[in-house]
Amino acid sequence: MKNWMKRIVSAAVVVSMSVALLAGCGKSQSSSTTADAAITMDEGSVSMDEAKLYAYVMKSQYEAYYGSEIWDMEIEEGTTFGDSMKEMITKELVQMVLLSSKADDYGVSLSDEDKSSVDEYISNFKTNVGEDVMAAEGITEDAIRSVVEKSTLAGYVYQKMMEEEAVELTDEETEDARCIKVQHVLISTTETTKKDGEGNNVDMTDEEKEAYLADQKAKAEEVLEKAKNGEDFKALSDEYTAENAGFEFSFDKNGYDPVNQSSMVEPFYTAAWELEEGQISDLVESQYGYHIIKCVSLNDEEATAASIEAAKESKKYTSINDKITQMVEEAKYTESDAWKEYKIVSKTEETTDETGSAADTTADSSSETDTETTASEASSSETESETQK
Repeated sequence: MKNWMKRIVSAAVVVSMSVALLAGCGKSQSSSTTADAAITMDEGSVSMDEAKLYAYVMKSQYEAYYGSEIWDMEIEEGTTFGDSMKEMITKELVQMVLLSSKADDYGVSLSDEDKSSVDEYISNFKTNVGEDVMAAEGITEDAIRSVVEKSTLAGYVYQKMMEEEAVELTDEETEDARCIKVQHVLISTTETTKKDGEGNNVDMTDEEKEAYLADQKAKAEEVLEKAKNGEDFKALSDEYTAENAGFEFSFDKNGYDPVNQSSMVEPFYTAAWELEEGQISDLVESQYGYHIIKCVSLNDEEATAASIEAAKESKKYTSINDKITQMVEEAKYTESDAWKEYKIVSKTEETTDETGSAADTTADSSSETDTETTASEASSSETESETQK
């Protein structure tokens, strides 16, 4: 669980933070004084007000998905979810300072439009969040302005670093990016409802469903025989393929289509990659029905070119994030006592002290159960979903 919480600190997080605060902003040299700093570095500092704002936004994002009870859950002995979030936020703030301090090196700055956007954002923040919440959380207008500018500036620097990063794919990586092109017929097995006497959709009985599935398989075997006997494949698809199932696809060895940015289901792309050019598969069953696949090309040049570019971008992203991670790990910074004492906890009452600690109220057993469930859902939500093809 803690590995999920303590992800590698990457510039993408700073970029997403910037988007959460303000879409499209840039540079201004708003800075905090070291007297009230939460974090002090040679490259700059982050005030307590700025740190509290950053923590508030990140907390709000997580709580919108996982609920407000998650922070007190112990993810390993002596470490709560809130402790891990606090540690992650500290690393992100350090990263924000490091990247934003390189603005002059990369020639990025605020435009007049950006500055107007900052003012507009501050006004919207005050309206949407409320000045009472801002006061309770220790958030000031100056902190909002500074964090928006610094985090967005860090995003600008990150983008420049990406543009300047040069990478080359190995022969193996280039081969992995190759995309095949296939055509297919899908005999669906998902239409397991029927109309009742009043015209409403109702589920088939078990017997009706069994008969339906047998009929669909028999139809698929009939279509497969026609295809292998040389009948026009497009005509077969037009006649038999389920609605919106599609006819022609290109994808890499993992079933990813870089042009349409979609993914094939595993049985489909695995079977497709076993075919020779011009070969027709046997029946391939997936959760959507029976697929009959014809390999049109072992190298779709357009899709392969897009896949190679995507692979290069991914390699650049990994390279830059590795460099930034190393920068953060090697950075020298000091945390103030006030920031060390600041806690991220599950609030059970409205009252919160200046360190961010909620009033001492014991949660009941059902709350603890809900917290564990929420954390489990948070972890499982990272599993990738596949697009139906």
